Amino acid sequence: MKKLSLFLVLTLIMLMQTQFVEATGENTPEIKSESAVMIDAKTGDILYQKNSSEQMYPASITKIVTGILAIESGKLDESVIVSSEAVKADGTRVYLLEGEHVPLKKLVQGLLINSGNDAAIAIAEYVAGDVASFADQMNEFAKKVGADNTHFVNPNGLFDVEHYTTAEDMAKITQYAMKNEDFREIVSTKELPWVGEGWDTTLRNHHQLLWDYPGTIGVKNGYVDESKHTLVTAVSRDHLDVIIVTLKAPTSRAAYWDTMAIGDYGFANFERQTISAGTMIEAENGQAYELKEDLTVTLPKGEKPIQNVTADGELQLKDSSGNLLLTHTLFKEKKKASAAEKAKEKTVEEVDSSFMHKIVNTSIFLYSGLLLLLAFLVILRMRSQKHKNRKMRHVARSYVK
Repeated sequence: MKKLSLFLVLTLIMLMQTQFVEATGENTPEIKSESAVMIDAKTGDILYQKNSSEQMYPASITKIVTGILAIESGKLDESVIVSSEAVKADGTRVYLLEGEHVPLKKLVQGLLINSGNDAAIAIAEYVAGDVASFADQMNEFAKKVGADNTHFVNPNGLFDVEHYTTAEDMAKITQYAMKNEDFREIVSTKELPWVGEGWDTTLRNHHQLLWDYPGTIGVKNGYVDESKHTLVTAVSRDHLDVIIVTLKAPTSRAAYWDTMAIGDYGFANFERQTISAGTMIEAENGQAYELKEDLTVTLPKGEKPIQNVTADGELQLKDSSGNLLLTHTLFKEKKKASAAEKAKEKTVEEVDSSFMHKIVNTSIFLYSGLLLLLAFLVILRMRSQKHKNRKMRHVARSYVK
């Protein structure tokens, strides 16, 4: 009864906080997590942030990367033989047995739903051959999605001083992963029957907000002593899809409350706005250019994007604070040649002219030489014919005698 009463009190407090946010519209939430970010899952626009670029230890939210790499390997239907190293994994497990044959997709489900560290090792070994090689793939993936302040050394998030990320990087990683339907389906699964050689149970998703926060569709929580509580959440509500990351919360309850407070702030104060294809955009040169595709940005409700077209034809959309939200090539302006380029072109022309002059002179010389040679040969032939005629006349006179 005490637990129920406490839950009702906390829920009431949360509702009051939500109403306050909605009423003020401008007050950002106060959170206990040391680092956090909220982005629009479609546009990538940052809607809220607190120390979002500071390096932190991720713990089990690392498994978001492990999961999407396994899915994108194209081997989900293949069977994995569990190694002795996998079954020795510390922390949360799905109790795999050495030599057990498990489909890769089932391992990914055990990884993302029940946070199985043993499943993470089995996945890494199967996809890349060993953990170190898989970590290399993880880091390549991070760079590909723009997570430049992230470095991984293992597939499960167990602590290592060289294993770190940022809230902003994890938001980018999750934004990418949530576009994959298989990944999205797995992280949104609340419960899943699990029948293994070492464990027969029903897995219950560790992400509590799947039950407690409307619109939640995953994705992952984490904890190690050094990282404290980490949480990545995807929420879809009111025509807005957001990804919220909270890092180093003092308790799991704080991580969840922080996430809900940030989410309520986002849904109360932001909306997507689209400039439709076909809209005419006027540039500084006085000409209007037709937009060839829809452009979508996320802004505070009631605020319109500020448009600016650069001299080289780039359309920039900014918020009222001057933050760049989006760039789009509206037209391509032909560059005027610089003085150096003109000088270079002139030099090339002069070189080409000099070269052609030499070719012409050489051709004339060779042609003249050829004419002289032909004339010489004609003269020789004429002299030879003349000599032959004389000889023939001399022979003819001899016959007459």
